[in-house]
Amino acid sequence: MKKKLMAILMAGILSAAMLTGCGGSSSAPAGGAADGAAGGDAASADATTEAPADAAAEGGYKIALIQQHQTNAFQIAVTEAAEAKAKELGVDLTILSADQDAAKQISQIEQCTSEGYQAILFEPVDPDGLGDAAQAAADKGVIMINVISACTDWENHGISALSCGDNVTAGETEMQHVADLLGGKGNIAILTGPSGDSGGLQRLEGYENILKNYPDMVQVVEPADCQWDTAAAQGTVESWLSAYDLNAIICENDGMAVGAGNAAGADSGIIITGVDGTPDGFEAIKDGRITGTVSQDGGAMAANGIEAACKLIDGETLESNTIITTNIWIDKENVADYE
Repeated sequence: MKKKLMAILMAGILSAAMLTGCGGSSSAPAGGAADGAAGGDAASADATTEAPADAAAEGGYKIALIQQHQTNAFQIAVTEAAEAKAKELGVDLTILSADQDAAKQISQIEQCTSEGYQAILFEPVDPDGLGDAAQAAADKGVIMINVISACTDWENHGISALSCGDNVTAGETEMQHVADLLGGKGNIAILTGPSGDSGGLQRLEGYENILKNYPDMVQVVEPADCQWDTAAAQGTVESWLSAYDLNAIICENDGMAVGAGNAAGADSGIIITGVDGTPDGFEAIKDGRITGTVSQDGGAMAANGIEAACKLIDGETLESNTIITTNIWIDKENVADYE
């Protein structure tokens, strides 16, 4: 009986040893975070076992996406595309909203770093104020990917890649279509996003590049900062329409264009344009509240960022660290092709 009991005990000890040997945590893949980026406890960070060749398929890539906010159709499209790409690649993706709060976004970057995320994608609330936080995370081995709006001097703050649209070209495309529709002459007004947002500033630069060629297109009121918000844009335009004779309202995003269209009403005769190519923008084009939009495909910006992060975690080199989506003008003639 004692011999039988001893055999059982020895078998249990051997089994436990085998399980311990097979179940150890692996380190982050080459190019990934060095201090526990694969997740797990402190022992994970010190492990030396090589990661699987297809770590994403094994659920080994832990990536965060920190959005500026999640309050309009563009941001919802970004969220959905990121989720779809993560599912396709087998990525463990966490999506957070900074709620337009730069301090909160810095805290989120710090928290994700401490929790062992291998890569962080982020759309900066404050392009001038996120550089140090990005650099601190990168110094700890986290791959930082800037999406949608660019951080100031991003390449010198540890950020590995930028996935965005060409906002200057988007602004030029939008304003050129307005100029063509107006025949180069008319009273115009502009709705902008937050005053410090790099994407908005670049779109405004694009507007100005075109307007200098059309001296008879006159801004009869200073551009209004409507924070990307539909309701704010609607209220602003309602007040404008009681004070100015406007031929065109140029908006830096579709949400504000929809607000302007709501204020003017369908088939108002006022040219109203936006940027982003969102579902609510498409609906407003179809029912005549707005004239057109420049699509930059925010969803693709997020998806491209996730793909870039996975390649870098794998130790691969990107063809370019600036990944740009294409600008497309969408109006009643082609909106059905993009719904």
